[in-house]
Amino acid sequence: MAAFKVLRLLAILVVMFTALVICAPTLDLHERHKVRATPVMNVPAPGPGPRAIKSTQNVSWWCNACSSSDTVTIQIIKKGVSSPVFTTTGQNANSGSKDFFVDPAWASDGDAFTVKVTDDKNHASGTSSQFTVFKTKE
Repeated sequence: MAAFKVLRLLAILVVMFTALVICAPTLDLHERHKVRATPVMNVPAPGPGPRAIKSTQNVSWWCNACSSSDTVTIQIIKKGVSSPVFTTTGQNANSGSKDFFVDPAWASDGDAFTVKVTDDKNHASGTSSQFTVFKTKE
């Protein structure tokens, strides 16, 4: 009787294993390396602190699935304005930084801005925290 239970359990396990092997999706091993994560662009700087007009600030970014050979577009966007007030490019979409000048031609005391970094090739973009600018006493 015990041998019958063992054989029955073994038969059930064989049937379940066969079903899993037949139904499991398969990938070509050579194609697996092409599967990448969804690109996410992170823009940690500049942070939320106020920035002085006529100062040099830094924007930094990193992207989990972007290539170091790709370039990024950097846009300074004023709150309430649809088009960027300043645009430039940066190297190394995977990870990088670039300085920018807070120009009084587009920045006034109390204005709020964000920095958007975009890698068009990988369809990845990210935006910094909003920061304000202030005029210093000259």
